[in-house]
Amino acid sequence: MPALSEQELLFGLLAIAVILFLARAGGELARRLHQPEVLGELFAGFVLGPSILGAALPGVRAALFLKPGVGVALSALSWLGAIMLLLVAGMEVDVGLLRRHMRPALLVAGAVTSASVVAGIAFAAIALGRTGSTAFFLGVILSVTAVSVAAKILIEWGSTRRDFAQMILAAGITTEVVVWLLVSVASSGGGAMAATAVERGALAAAFFAFVLLVGRRFVFWSMRRVGDVTNVINGQLSLVLVLMLLAAALTQELGLHPLLGAFVLGVVLGQAPRTSEQLLANVQSLAIGLFAPIFFVLAGMRVDILQLKTASAVLLTLSLFLVASVVKVAVGFVGARVTGRGTAEAALVGVGLNLKGGTDVVVAIVGVTLGLISGTIYTMYAVVAILTVLVSPSIMSWLEARAPATEQERERLKAEEEERRAYTRTLERVLLPAAPQLQSELAGSVVEAIARSKHERSQTFDVTRFALDAGNGHHPPEGKSADPLGEVSRLPEVEVTTQKASGNGGPLEQILDQLSGHDLLAIGARGCSRRRPSLGRLQDALIQRAESDVLLVSSDRERLECSEINCILVPLNGLEYSAAAGDIAGSLAQSCEARLVALHVVQSGVSELFWRERDRRDLLNWGSSVAEDLAFRVGRLGVPVEERVEVGDDVAARIVQELGSGSYDLVVMGAVLRGQTGPVHLGQAVQTVLRKSRVPVIVLVSRA
Repeated sequence: MPALSEQELLFGLLAIAVILFLARAGGELARRLHQPEVLGELFAGFVLGPSILGAALPGVRAALFLKPGVGVALSALSWLGAIMLLLVAGMEVDVGLLRRHMRPALLVAGAVTSASVVAGIAFAAIALGRTGSTAFFLGVILSVTAVSVAAKILIEWGSTRRDFAQMILAAGITTEVVVWLLVSVASSGGGAMAATAVERGALAAAFFAFVLLVGRRFVFWSMRRVGDVTNVINGQLSLVLVLMLLAAALTQELGLHPLLGAFVLGVVLGQAPRTSEQLLANVQSLAIGLFAPIFFVLAGMRVDILQLKTASAVLLTLSLFLVASVVKVAVGFVGARVTGRGTAEAALVGVGLNLKGGTDVVVAIVGVTLGLISGTIYTMYAVVAILTVLVSPSIMSWLEARAPATEQERERLKAEEEERRAYTRTLERVLLPAAPQLQSELAGSVVEAIARSKHERSQTFDVTRFALDAGNGHHPPEGKSADPLGEVSRLPEVEVTTQKASGNGGPLEQILDQLSGHDLLAIGARGCSRRRPSLGRLQDALIQRAESDVLLVSSDRERLECSEINCILVPLNGLEYSAAAGDIAGSLAQSCEARLVALHVVQSGVSELFWRERDRRDLLNWGSSVAEDLAFRVGRLGVPVEERVEVGDDVAARIVQELGSGSYDLVVMGAVLRGQTGPVHLGQAVQTVLRKSRVPVIVLVSRA
């Protein structure tokens, strides 16, 4: 296998170091000037290109960047940068929004592409005196939206969740799909052009069908297995990179484009199990910290401003900039307005679709390689791309400040914020031990309700049913199903697996060994002993020794049926574990179509004689904020919440009194373990409710 010579390796390492240093310096300078970092990276490439470094120190530039082996290595790293940027952009895409925006995005992309191709042909014929394939190819270049640049700007601004951003990304990726069909047409001749376009269109449709029918299932399966079964350090990050390269290679082989494969894979990964924020942050750091700067710097390095020696060449370049920008922005604006966007939002879409400096530059390079455009035309377009990146972000920032979110968008963003804060959002893996003394049917009925709620939000929820060894005498009761989860195992977002105990050790040790990697342990109990605070020997031991949170369901019933649950009481105390229990209650209420009552009994900390002299209103206001926080958290679920706030010293007595009203079918509480030795103690209020409640009690014992 050919390898870099020692000299090529030396200069290659130096070239990468110089690129990364200047990219970081340029990006930081751009950030300080309130510009996107990508502009600084493109400018760094311009400095290292023939216009500045090549003119001042041609020998240095030739040694660093023009050696054949070094150039190939840098080109490979540059492609990886573009591919990883599109992967990150895909992972940021909201699939629900993408579905809603796909039809308008196709309309906008079709209009922008058609108008840009016509404008390019006209400009080439009138201003450059070029016709045929050269004119058509210039129009193809103008039609592309640099999704990688748009994605990086939107990520930097934290605006990827806005409606206009999703439309820009959806329409932009559509132009990138179409452009490679058009490149195939431009590089073909005669009657083969139409046949090539039809062939590429059919391949694109086949690729999307394959991803939806086969690829998605494989990605979900592999993410689960690598995350749950293997012990490979950073295994999921490696898996994501492997899948990214395979997807890019597949679309490249199909003659579409590697960026398309990376983007589509990113969209699938954004929904996949075990795709944590930490994993996304790791991928994003690798892309933006290493590979993307190389891509943007090399794009800037290809600009040779010395080719524009005359005033007429400069005038032609500025004319191309105006024509390309006006046509794309105007058509994008009209298209977005037709699809229902407001004036400022439609303008944002138009300006965003006009972003350049990514795939469009790659297409231009392909055109030079194929002999369809000259080096001078490429330089003209590269300058246009840099000018566009210089001007567009400032205009977009100005427009965004004048495009407040609509009521519908605010509701969606609010729901996303609620979901981000929700305890159940990160709840992916639950262990459900199947043992009679742990009331697996009872606990399983609650897990089943949570699974249905997660399904409503298209969120992954995996349950491991842990069947203890038959030698321990743990058989399901006569006539009972071995699977307490009923029909939820057939939901697409829910995966139910059964693990059999090895038989080594007692039930406690086997359950604790199996618990590793799970977010929650779900167990049941017959209630708390009235003589001593015990839920059962095995339950007590699991609560004390489990490393994950524990969901305890206490009732004398075999199951909790949703048809019997209409009103749920949620006592709160203002702490995070209590709010997490409220999230669980919200999921149950959504699944069972029940309502919640948030009760916060505020303790003054002093006797009644003194707290009455204090500002009672402050106490009630603080208590109301706690109840309102729960209402905010579960608002995304459409669950009705009634807020009740009182001031008193005996919280447990007040909760029991409220339960005694007969209005409630279930109570859900949060708790933390008080002490690791001796009898289980979850706090006075929880222990009292467990002993005295006449309705089923669910306690989330948090380790946080």
